[in-house]
Amino acid sequence: MLPFLRLRASDAVELMDDPGCDPEVLSRTYDYFQYVNAAVSGWRGVYRREIRPLLSTSRESTLLDIGSGGGDVARALARWAARDGLLLTVTAIDPDARAHRFATARPPLPRLTFRQALSSDLADEGARFDVVVSNHVLHHLTGAQLGGLLADCQRLAAPGGRVLLGDIERSTFAYVGFGLGTWPLFRDSYIRADGLTSIRRSFTAPELRAVVPPGWDVVREHPSRLLLRWDGPGAELPPLRGWSATRATEQRPRPARLGAEASDGQRMRDVIVVGGGPVGILLAGLLAVRGLDVEVLERRAEPSRRSRAIGIHPPSMRALEELGLADAVVERAVRIRGGEVRCDGRALGRLTFREAAGQHPFVVSLPQYETEALLRARFDELSPGRYRSGVTVTDVRDRGDRVELEVEEAGTATVLEARYVVAADGARSVIRALAGIRGIERGGGDTYLMSDYPAGEQAAEQAVLYFERGGVVESFPLPGGRRRWVAMTSSLQPDASSHDLAAIVESRTGVVLPSSGASVSAFSVQQRLAERLVSGRIVLVGDAAHQISPIGGQGMNLGWLDGLLLAPALALAIREPGTAASVLSDYDRRRRRSARMAARQAGFNMMMGRPATGLRLRLRNGLVRTLAVPPASAVLASAFTMRWL
Repeated sequence: MLPFLRLRASDAVELMDDPGCDPEVLSRTYDYFQYVNAAVSGWRGVYRREIRPLLSTSRESTLLDIGSGGGDVARALARWAARDGLLLTVTAIDPDARAHRFATARPPLPRLTFRQALSSDLADEGARFDVVVSNHVLHHLTGAQLGGLLADCQRLAAPGGRVLLGDIERSTFAYVGFGLGTWPLFRDSYIRADGLTSIRRSFTAPELRAVVPPGWDVVREHPSRLLLRWDGPGAELPPLRGWSATRATEQRPRPARLGAEASDGQRMRDVIVVGGGPVGILLAGLLAVRGLDVEVLERRAEPSRRSRAIGIHPPSMRALEELGLADAVVERAVRIRGGEVRCDGRALGRLTFREAAGQHPFVVSLPQYETEALLRARFDELSPGRYRSGVTVTDVRDRGDRVELEVEEAGTATVLEARYVVAADGARSVIRALAGIRGIERGGGDTYLMSDYPAGEQAAEQAVLYFERGGVVESFPLPGGRRRWVAMTSSLQPDASSHDLAAIVESRTGVVLPSSGASVSAFSVQQRLAERLVSGRIVLVGDAAHQISPIGGQGMNLGWLDGLLLAPALALAIREPGTAASVLSDYDRRRRRSARMAARQAGFNMMMGRPATGLRLRLRNGLVRTLAVPPASAVLASAFTMRWL
């Protein structure tokens, strides 16, 4: 039976913490940590996102691992940095003599040192480190001990340093998943028993946020992981959670520009982003806050006023936080806190995003043109005059050390140069075609109608999916008392009116929509994935990299997640050219993998929404009912809020 997980079991004791525990079993436990942590701790991703951008091929950096246990995390970090050609010295400390003996008995690694010590010992010595980390330490601590550790970490972090404390998050999903995953394994160790106890002792994200001092940021990672982060004074990426755009501008100095002179005497940009839609302009902002000299070229002379993408998923809020826009977006938006699936007038199941979405337990609904306007205004604060509209790219040439772009603006042809060019110019990307990158079809073909109507009496914070016999109908709230309605159709209907769509909705669901003068969009789903996302100094993001069905609201968000990974990668590639091949290859691999996952999920969404009768209808409805019940509902909520992409 499952233990009571609603409250933290802070008095539970792990077997390996007993000084009298079996030393052979303890040694095997330390040995197995390398496999368990590789599977569940998420440090490889933290290294890529948070640590690697701070390191250098020419300047020595230092890292401290507090509570290093068997030393597997410290060893992994040292190996990854060495593999990337980065100069990193790692110090790993643990006060337990048994852990210290095990760690030092293993083969030594260059630039890795183990000490038997407390964090306060090093802080009293005046030691300082560029990065301070810990893995699975927080759940061992009482409130007073936690406060002491955080104070030590702030003393130990050098100016501009970063503290990253990772731990598991207490949840039924974590407990059941770990229990099932380790059931046939590690029986000659304390791994399974102590792992389950650790989950019972662990914090939830709200609990941890309630006890940490101001300035500490609690971030939910992939399923059931927490990352407690603090950036010291002068750090490159100060935490922006909850800042408004104005406050971010007031408190952060304008970054120094890194651009150089181009071969013709004009200024060569660090990065030129081609495409000024939501993905391109967000990426440009993320590059600008890192001090890069970035310019955006947009073919349209005027911004589009179509609402198009409306959903901003919780992982994408991290990007808005980095730009200081999270509050501004949420204030203008509707918060979708859950959804309901219906068929034949009955509810098949309900889904809440409360447990899956961390600090933002909702999907933000805001028309795309409003989101773009906020992003453009923020980018103009960071890089005045660098957003250029009415510019058409006619050719691109990778010269090895730079990229040349031939452009036309107001009838005049010019050549621009940049260290890197990013194609964010959509599904029909000119840059992708000029670079010779092929798009691979991944299915599609389903057709839909979409328009916005007055909301009527439907719940203001609830999405509704109607899995009806004639095909799916979807309804999502919008700001200003309106709702987005989408209906699958048997064929593409480009001449359909709002009355036609309302008639389809009424015939399938019985819902009578108010009259609307809004335009109707008819679209056919296409799914494509570029064969590669990096070609020399040309990089693809967003729809230029992967075209995903809009059913499920993944397209814009997937592009934003591209930007979250690409921005630090490009910053590192420009500052440390020797790392470029590694970091951009990593971006290519990880984002193509995420795009494939998103395409599979979109395919599942479309399959579930197709017309169904008889046995197929009963089987589909039965599956929906099953997925809406815990623990499957938690997994489904994580999938729909893009927690794994």
